[in-house]
Amino acid sequence: MKLIGHEREKVLVRRLLEKGYDSLSLLFEGVNCIGKKMLALYAARAYLCDKREGFGCGECKDCRLIDNTIMNVYEKSNLTPHHDLMLIQSDNSEIKIDQIREIGEFLKLKGDKGKVVIVEKAENMNTESSNAFLKTLEEPPEGTLIILTTSNQAKLIPTILSRLKKVKFRKLGQEEVESILLLKGIQEKKAKMLSEMADGSMCLPVYFLENEVIYNYSKDLYRLILNPEHREGLLSLSSNLENLQPQQIIKVFDIIYTLLGKDVASGKVRTELFEKFIREYEILIKAISNGVKKKLVIEGFFLRLIQ
Repeated sequence: MKLIGHEREKVLVRRLLEKGYDSLSLLFEGVNCIGKKMLALYAARAYLCDKREGFGCGECKDCRLIDNTIMNVYEKSNLTPHHDLMLIQSDNSEIKIDQIREIGEFLKLKGDKGKVVIVEKAENMNTESSNAFLKTLEEPPEGTLIILTTSNQAKLIPTILSRLKKVKFRKLGQEEVESILLLKGIQEKKAKMLSEMADGSMCLPVYFLENEVIYNYSKDLYRLILNPEHREGLLSLSSNLENLQPQQIIKVFDIIYTLLGKDVASGKVRTELFEKFIREYEILIKAISNGVKKKLVIEGFFLRLIQ
């Protein structure tokens, strides 16, 4: 898979790898869904490659096995992964001490060219697992590359931070997001629209692609907000939205918030409407979270907004 964007970050990581440290521990920090894990996997390929050139030659056995691992992560394949790479993926769940102990056992087994550990969303380590992981960072075995990724380094304990070389990731550019979507086979018009509302991250576009109905509801409701004379459409739309889970409805309005903010910034929508939307948006989230009937909340939101 192709790694798009982050040219500055690629150079920094490559330079660190070329310094020839006995062991190297890195922290990749930046907002979610921008490619931190992907670059960590590329760094693993560079570290374990026969030729150790660039981010791997792409031809040796080690590079091919890392490529298998990448395909397993991003394409849900079931290929043979690299035996000297351990990837801890936590999603939004807590990283527990048993997982950290597994890392310790993994690093005790010497690899041909070294060992690589990647811990995604390292801020999800609890106090117990953080303290256990600190011991690994204090005395990592020779020939070890450790990479932690995070969207919030303030949630990591200071003693861990002090032992990591930090690489700060910028957000993706709009053209970069669009290029990634086009590589995924998304139609050009849709890729452009999604990239415009992405705010430098793939989180929202990926959510849209996996939840097409949420994407369509968001667009339809946004059109109603901009064209309030078509009130009859609200009745059918609010009935459909009532069938969604509370968090899905909140996501619909999160998306509208993003769309509205961009149109305000470009002068297409009045600032007054955006300010009113924010006030009503806060009321809506509270009402939905408190279990108020969803159809009534949505219709009330809309009617107050256009008054």
